[in-house]
Amino acid sequence: MTSSTSSGVTQAHASTSPAVLSARSVSLGFGGTPVLAGVDMALHPREFVAVVGASGVGKSTLLRALTGLLAPQSGEVEIPAGNDPGTRAWSMVFQAPRLFPWRRVRANVELGLEGLGLSRAERRERAIEPLTLVGLDEYANRWPHTLSGGQQQRVGIARALAVRPRVLFMDEPFSALDAITRRRLQHELIALRRRTDAAIVFVTHDIEEAVLLADRVMVLGGHGPDQPARVVETLAVDLPLDERRDHPDFAPLVQHVEARIGEH
Repeated sequence: MTSSTSSGVTQAHASTSPAVLSARSVSLGFGGTPVLAGVDMALHPREFVAVVGASGVGKSTLLRALTGLLAPQSGEVEIPAGNDPGTRAWSMVFQAPRLFPWRRVRANVELGLEGLGLSRAERRERAIEPLTLVGLDEYANRWPHTLSGGQQQRVGIARALAVRPRVLFMDEPFSALDAITRRRLQHELIALRRRTDAAIVFVTHDIEEAVLLADRVMVLGGHGPDQPARVVETLAVDLPLDERRDHPDFAPLVQHVEARIGEH
């Protein structure tokens, strides 16, 4: 739920649906240097939250703390396990596709399904569904090196979706792509999120991308080189999803987020 203010900016309010991810007072550092402090977050089914902030502020570190790849020094993160067999609570899409060149496209997508108690036939069948979602089902038997960079990243997204995660983490997945491919995949992700039940946490340094895609934009900021980053503001984007870039309130909202980052 949200309450509207001017220029499409809304303060985010809690949803009444059960959270698929809860972070409470998460703090983390390295070698005695604090990186993150007091991060609170609740994510609900099918929500899309973008995390933005200045370079080096700790966006990817937060993502790894939320997944459990990094253990918080204090606080806790909970991603409740689902009851459906053959699924995982969360999956990750990285900056690079990380495809195995000796495995064909479908075999790369099947990789995340291994260890879930599925038969080989079940894995092969399950791999086609997400490949269809990203428009690559006809490429199932191709080798990764025959695909474009954008197609390879779509295979990475399909692999993450194959495990039917409750939460999909995406760490700057379009940052290495050219502008035309990036924009195309942004629009494909808008369409894709309507066809999956997964909630999404999306880290990006591109503020326009965050406002274009997300239901909520979480701004991380710190007050100095020795100060840990905190959530300085979480904003709900109250603009029509399919026509945001052309909406008159889109640019003011991007400028608002830029200003908040610049303050920290």
